[in-house]
Amino acid sequence: KCGSRFRGSLPSPAGTSMAALPRLHSAYAVEQAILGEKSKVVCLRVGEEFEPDCIRMDEVLREAVGIVEGACSIYAVDKQEVPECVQEFQVTEPMATLFFFRGKLLPLDLGAGGRQKGITWVVSGRQEFIELVEAVCRG
Repeated sequence: KCGSRFRGSLPSPAGTSMAALPRLHSAYAVEQAILGEKSKVVCLRVGEEFEPDCIRMDEVLREAVGIVEGACSIYAVDKQEVPECVQEFQVTEPMATLFFFRGKLLPLDLGAGGRQKGITWVVSGRQEFIELVEAVCRG
């Protein structure tokens, strides 16, 4: 799907602040982000901005964004601000990270039997997220 568009796993220089994740503030913005991207995977972190798991996941995503940007666009969506996402994607956990390609939600095979529509936990770090994006790109 995505080809090899990763920059490698270079650490961020010490003392550099990470850019904020782009935030989508409406159902229309979410729809445009998902449907408008034709060549990259779209990752949405859906949750409440100040929920502890969301804060930790956003940190991981910010660390990875520069590495995966050629293959994956990453956005944060506050489920209080855009409740349509909760209904549309059936988000029942405090946080979910969802992946889309060419407008379709990608089911994930995480080795637990069956396919899930996304992950509902904080990944352990930047490298785990990069590997997850690579797996999503491979299909």
